[in-house]
Amino acid sequence: MTDNLEQLIKEAVEKALEGDIDVINNIEDRVTRSKAKAALVKAKREAIKEKNEASPDENSNDSSDSKKDKTTNEHIAELLIQQFPDDINKELSSNKHIQIQPKNWLVISKYLRDDPACLFDSLQCITGVDLGEESDLEVRYNLHSMTHRHAVEIRISCPRKKAKVPSVESIWRIGDWFERETYDMYGIEFEGHRDLKRILLPEDWEGWPLRKDYEVQETYHGIIVPKVKEGWE
Repeated sequence: MTDNLEQLIKEAVEKALEGDIDVINNIEDRVTRSKAKAALVKAKREAIKEKNEASPDENSNDSSDSKKDKTTNEHIAELLIQQFPDDINKELSSNKHIQIQPKNWLVISKYLRDDPACLFDSLQCITGVDLGEESDLEVRYNLHSMTHRHAVEIRISCPRKKAKVPSVESIWRIGDWFERETYDMYGIEFEGHRDLKRILLPEDWEGWPLRKDYEVQETYHGIIVPKVKEGWE
């Protein structure tokens, strides 16, 4: 490997560690790009190792046992509470999910992706949920870390009449289609999305089909919309 190539990879890794992963993704040469990604994974692991070695050893056995008793959701929730105390709803969180306020979701998502203790580099799913006609809507995110091999579920509630949540498609690119599908079915707007539009239904379709208060339109461009699914399967 030439000195120039080593320097290119080094600079790309440094910028990726600061949050700009596109620097690596935009490297045109596939081999160089692969080497840069491998170097990034190694750098993240070394950062975690250094952080663990810098932690005090006092009561380390008690701390280790305590951590084993906690689920990943509970452990990550504690980290988020330390960093974003006003954004985590402790009463509604559980050992299976973390409930957060929508306002700072974009900032929190960056933390979940980049912090060495989290490294949630994979957004596996975004799901909309209607909690009832008199209740709020909810967005659920399933995140996974390829480095730590742990996973969490984040839940964000939003009012039915003003359903808005910050978009994270700039953090996890696959969120583009996930957010569009959730918008299409539930009418939840993902603020900051670069091209938020329906993905399954036509743009001029009326209503949000997976809401519990949804009423199927009578016709679509003169075509009768059947209410009963006979013969559909």
